[in-house]
Amino acid sequence: MSRRRYVGHGRRCFEEWELAELLQSAAPRHRCAYLLAADCGLRRGEIAALGFDDVGVERIHVASGKGDVSRWTIVTARVLVELRSARWFESGGCGYRNLGAWFDADRRRAGLAVGLCLHGLRHRFATQLLRAGVSLLDIQMLLGHRDLATTAVYLEDDPDRFRRARLAVEGLAFPQGLFPSGTARVI
Repeated sequence: MSRRRYVGHGRRCFEEWELAELLQSAAPRHRCAYLLAADCGLRRGEIAALGFDDVGVERIHVASGKGDVSRWTIVTARVLVELRSARWFESGGCGYRNLGAWFDADRRRAGLAVGLCLHGLRHRFATQLLRAGVSLLDIQMLLGHRDLATTAVYLEDDPDRFRRARLAVEGLAFPQGLFPSGTARVI
């Protein structure tokens, strides 16, 4: 039996307006879970296993991620506020299966596309980091991937990347006399 190499999946990251609609339609505990995925890059199982001692002021320790790999990731101020207001740890967090049911119900209530999934919030995390200029190696570390090719699957095609690349190159200083004064070479 031959195995096909994993080449990714059709999941896409959330647009900002879609995330806002989802958060607005969600109960506080649900909103907290979604922000743990969207702002911290946690997987569904990692959200369900999150303990009080795992959350610090600046980062979250994922004690047992996918493949029992331990890692650190960032935590945002709004996640800390949501954890507190949802009384996340006092109420026992949430179960793995509950997260999927919560998401499906809240996605429908928000009127979002059927193709969106909870894991798409993790895609949003990776894509936002890339657009902000965070290195691919740092994103790999935050997501807890062993292979950089796995991290690349999470990165959505950025329509502005060519414009940003051109502006970066145009901002470079060229040596004097490379081009005659007042002329530009066009190919």
